[in-house]
This record gives sequence, structure tokens and C-alpha cells, in this order.
Amino acid sequence: SMTILIPVVGLLCTTLVLLLWYPKPTRTGKLADLYTVDSARTLSSLDQKTLDYKLLAAGLPIKPVTFRLLCVAAGIGGAVITWLFLPGLPAIVVGGIVFYVPNAWLDDRVKSRGRKIDQLLPIGIGRIAAGLLAGGSVPDVLQQVGESLEIEKTNPLTPEFVLTASEMRIKDRVDALRGLASRSPSVSLANLAQLLEGYTEAGGRAYTGVLMDISMRVQQILIARNRAQAKAGDSLVSAKVLPAVLVLILVYLSQDPMVRASLNAIPVQIVIGVTMAAMVFGYVIIRSMIMEAV
Repeated sequence: SMTILIPVVGLLCTTLVLLLWYPKPTRTGKLADLYTVDSARTLSSLDQKTLDYKLLAAGLPIKPVTFRLLCVAAGIGGAVITWLFLPGLPAIVVGGIVFYVPNAWLDDRVKSRGRKIDQLLPIGIGRIAAGLLAGGSVPDVLQQVGESLEIEKTNPLTPEFVLTASEMRIKDRVDALRGLASRSPSVSLANLAQLLEGYTEAGGRAYTGVLMDISMRVQQILIARNRAQAKAGDSLVSAKVLPAVLVLILVYLSQDPMVRASLNAIPVQIVIGVTMAAMVFGYVIIRSMIMEAV
């Protein structure tokens, strides 16, 4: 058993050295710098499906190759450690799950950027509507609303507003708003950009009443959606607890020699492995269904 751990420890140490000393890309390097105009501009230039985009959107200042090495090292380490207590197929399944978890976490971090924007949009829409009703121009109002939100707390909505305001001043306003809609991680923010585009094309004043009416409806929808998401999170607790309970039961039962011997049987290992995988993927499916539903 100790002989097996030697190459694993070596692999993990090598990965750690690569993580610490591998040349890092020239982009925002701190989580505190994640929600800046520069990061929003950089994100807009990247393909949202690439690992580069996901790492930057999640606030991880590492290269894609380093992230992949960490995933592989974690998977191998999880499989080897599990093999010491529960050899065979379950250990391989655990390794695959540990390899998959960082990727799933990264995708969730990227989506959380859009969810954080949705949480602030009701306030932002109200301030934008009030600013436009008072006679302010779209870029000035977006700049002011973004700065007012930044004063309260660092958030991902401010850089989107400020970047769009600066782009509207140096190029065609409609193109700037369409750029906001195309790069937005939030469907609601993209809809707001299209609403402001209609306001701009209509000349402003004649569209103010319609803008106020639509913005109030959007606010109500977003507030209800945010409440639903908070309540839906409670239903995920059981999905998180069940895998942990299964592991604890297996560890407890494996202390008995007869049970431990039966755990080495191929049919039992297949059942355990399939159950583990089903619980993990079931949790992922339940979570994605809840997030999409609300």
C-alpha cells in the first residue's frame, strides 16, 4: 500500500510545483479584481465555451493546462486513496468523480456570475428608469448607476454598465448595447440591453412611459425569481447529504471482516460504483433543473 502512495505523492508534488511556478497569464490575478471593467472587456473578447473564459470568469488566475493537471492529479489521488479502503471499481468511480467535480464547480462559478447580476438587476433597473425619466442620457445613467452599485459592494453588474457607457461614448450606441447583450452572462441583462436599444432608437422621450412600465414588470419577475432560487436551494440539501451517508455506511461496514470480503466481490462493486455515480450525476441534474426552472 505504501509503495502505491509513493508515485501519487510525487505526482501531487509535481503538480503543486507547476501550479506555483508555471508562468501565469497576464490578466486579473485576484478575486477582488474579478469585477472590473478590464476583466469585463477581456471576457467579451473570449469564446464563452473555452476554458480560458471559464477560468477568468470564475476568478482563477491559472492557465488551462495547470487546471487540467490539477484535475488529473486529484482524480488519481482520489482513486488511490479509495483503493486502500475499497479496492476495485468503486475506487475507479471515485477517481472519475473527483476528476469531474472541479470542472462542475468551475461551470457553476461561471453561471454564478449571471445569478449575481440577476440579484442586483431589480435595483439597477429601477435606478436606470428613474435616471432616464429625469432626462439623463443612456451612457450617463449607466455610468452613474454602475458607480452607485459599486459604492455599496463589489459586483459583476457595475463593470458591465461602465464598459457599455464608455463604449457608447466612443462608437455607435446601438452597437455598444448589442455588445452588452451578446457578452452578458445573464439573459435578463441581455433583455435590458435590448430594451435600452429600443429606447435609444425611439429617441428617448416618446419611449419613457413604455420603458417605465416594462422595467417595473421585469423588476417584479426578477424579485420573484430570486426568491424562488433561495427556496429551491433547500431541496438540494438532501441530494448533498445522501452520498456522504453512503460513504460513512460503507466505511463503518467495511470494518467487519465478512462484510469487507463481500465488498471485494465484482457484483457488489458494480452496485456500489453505479450507486455512487448515480448519486453524483443525480445531484448535478437536480441542481441544473432547479436553476433552469427558476
